Amino acid sequence: MTGLSSLLGRLHLQPGRVPALSGGRPEATRLAIGTPAQELPTRLATLYTLCAHAHRFTASLALDAAVGRAFDAGADELQALRLATARDQVMRMAIEWPLRLGIAAQGDRFEPSLRGCPLWRSRGSHTDALAALPGWLAHHWLGPAPEVWLAALDADPARAVAIWCERAGGPLAALLRKVQRAALAIEASGPPWLPLDDPLANLPALAARLAHRDEPVAAGSVVPDTGPWTRSRDPLRAPVGDAWMRMVSRLVDLVRLAAPGGEQWLAHGALNTGPGQGLAWTEMARGLLVHWVALDGGGTRVADLRVLAPTDLNFHPQGILARALATMPARGSADAARLLAVAFDPCVEFDVVDDAPEAAHA
Repeated sequence: MTGLSSLLGRLHLQPGRVPALSGGRPEATRLAIGTPAQELPTRLATLYTLCAHAHRFTASLALDAAVGRAFDAGADELQALRLATARDQVMRMAIEWPLRLGIAAQGDRFEPSLRGCPLWRSRGSHTDALAALPGWLAHHWLGPAPEVWLAALDADPARAVAIWCERAGGPLAALLRKVQRAALAIEASGPPWLPLDDPLANLPALAARLAHRDEPVAAGSVVPDTGPWTRSRDPLRAPVGDAWMRMVSRLVDLVRLAAPGGEQWLAHGALNTGPGQGLAWTEMARGLLVHWVALDGGGTRVADLRVLAPTDLNFHPQGILARALATMPARGSADAARLLAVAFDPCVEFDVVDDAPEAAHA
């Protein structure tokens, strides 16, 4: 890789091979070493543009923890995180899915609905945009209001989304119907990463591993995954064992964010892990994001930094996706591999190594 591609990174998916994944996201944090502490949030937002808001927010949390200062996120900051995450989920489903899966048939075009989406309004506050989101979502994508849709989900988690998908109009339901059979057939099960279930036990140990640049997590021989399906405040926390459930979880996440109480849906926090050191975490669109920072003796510059992003876990060579890819046929699996990668949602571009002619897209 050269130029911009070497800075952004790229993944290579190799069904039926071991290793089944190569390439990845480069270690961009080295570019922030020596940065004045107060500039770190902006620097990381520049380096990780796809999830800029989450990185800026998490870096601020980590810096405050490093100097022993309690970070109290205000109402507007929480609304901004909620808005950015909702916007990211809409972009995944309405823009990235059709492009990466080659789906653009009649009935599932998203352009008309996106023109009126309040998440991209240039005027008004975060609160105004989020207040308009439930109505837009109901009219263009869901049918019922978000709280009504969630009530059906809570009452019958196993069937509610499938029933909605079968009966609903709108571009998102049409797209999900097209990929449902193929996505259900792509198994990808393994341990979820849930450090926030026992933060006092898990997070100091994680900070120590990040500080020593060790592999951050391991569960037996499989690196666990993270995503909208592992939210710490999810009342259902349903197991996800296939590409379909991972794709559906992004819709569920968006609806939770749009429903009443959505400002409390995403967990975040920080703790001091030693002199001049702080660990912070934020649930964002792709899963749980973690920053660990160490400041110099004067507390004015970044002496060391680690970023553990969802892609680092979900596209790890010993992760759940890699294991699923390895079990696929070496030829003729390009569509299935692509669909699985879209379900896990990498923050870098990817390609599929498959010498056989591809089947028709789902």
